[in-house]
Amino acid sequence: MKNCEFSEKKFQEAWNATYSTVPDEEVERSRKNFRNRLKSRTKRGYVKVRLAAALMILLFTSYFFIEIYNPIITVVNSSQIDREVKLSDGSLVLLKKDSEIRYKEHFRNSRGVELKGEAFFKVAKDSLKVFKVVTGSTTTKVLGTSFSIVEKEEDVEIFLYTGRVIVSVKSKAESWGLIPGESFVYSGGKAYIKKFDNNLSFESGNQFIDINNLELEELFKFLKKRFDYDIDKNYYTKNKSVTLRINKKDNLEQILKLLSIINNTTYEINQETKKIQVFNK
Repeated sequence: MKNCEFSEKKFQEAWNATYSTVPDEEVERSRKNFRNRLKSRTKRGYVKVRLAAALMILLFTSYFFIEIYNPIITVVNSSQIDREVKLSDGSLVLLKKDSEIRYKEHFRNSRGVELKGEAFFKVAKDSLKVFKVVTGSTTTKVLGTSFSIVEKEEDVEIFLYTGRVIVSVKSKAESWGLIPGESFVYSGGKAYIKKFDNNLSFESGNQFIDINNLELEELFKFLKKRFDYDIDKNYYTKNKSVTLRINKKDNLEQILKLLSIINNTTYEINQETKKIQVFNK
């Protein structure tokens, strides 16, 4: 109540007080100062808005430029020999015939390719960026290693030569880790790991392969994979073993000639059907 009376008394005193007249020049000066300060603040706000807009345009243009000049490359190998593809991170892909890969020209936040068919990979090491190979049904993750993938429709087989890889399958929660000499097989909706002869391959960088007392029919599997020719199995191939050296530059005819001498057999090649028959000499 006292506060209300005090406020009313002060208001009454201010109302009845007399004040000196302010010159017109002073009023005009005050008005101009206020207007100039208002313009200055408005201008600073306008500049900030323009800077923010320019920054947004720059960011959008940079992103647009990066995406436009980082196209997806598709490589298809329709020849009979492996096609060598070098990726931007230094990784090497040997693309087998009738196979295809898709990848971005430059790897930035991630590395990887999409594969249809068969290819050998020698992945450059990068501890910060995982390299992924995606097929129709599997994803293989590595940091730096050498391996090959064979995809045929829904079936996939992955052979590991050096390093380690992690394989996952679409629609399955679990994953599988491989060590050198192991292959991952996904066939008929089932996944499992099996051993293979890591030395019976040129993929790991070998220039030649020394074969010591290997079953002949096991060697035929290697030749089938390398040259895509089926070799008939019969009485002259069953329970036979061979010891020889195969050079990476050797063609199919040269290898069969060696086998002919070693096992006293004759190999007849049908170029049209891509089949080989074995006869006794």
